[in-house]
Amino acid sequence: MSHGKTLQENAEQFFDKIFDKHKEQMSCAKGCAKCCHTDISIFTWEAELIVDWFMALGESDKNRLKSLWLYDQQKGEDQYGKEAMPCTFLYDNACSIYEARPIICRTQGAPLFVNDAVDACPLNFTEHFPQKTDWLELSRLNTLSSLVQMNFEAGYSFLNEERIELKDLRKILSIL
Repeated sequence: MSHGKTLQENAEQFFDKIFDKHKEQMSCAKGCAKCCHTDISIFTWEAELIVDWFMALGESDKNRLKSLWLYDQQKGEDQYGKEAMPCTFLYDNACSIYEARPIICRTQGAPLFVNDAVDACPLNFTEHFPQKTDWLELSRLNTLSSLVQMNFEAGYSFLNEERIELKDLRKILSIL
């Protein structure tokens, strides 16, 4: 298993632990996609994991996704109540690549420790904030992700850049 896949799984396990402990304080649930109303880029090591996941799908699943991605998306509200376009992979408030989603998507909603401050979705932790032991140190996660990227770049990849926009990745998947 690749280091990147392990990092993704560890991040997801951290989120699951926080969610299990604080679920009464968290709005994160199937159908809540407010944090998904944004346009992001990801490291190419994550893009390659998504491509590998897609290529492992059966032809009918690939064709179903390709057909879905042809539909125009509608604006929605982000977590701050502002109108915004959804992620290129979000349809009907559901992630079409959920099983292979990027690490940032696996940690959204958790309390994130960033630059000597803690941040979380404004829909979460409205009554009280979790203890520091329940915060995800974003700089540590970013450092580990960067190390995986450096290792990835040392090997072979058909992706030539360090980062790729999700909308560009969807275009690549649509022609595979």
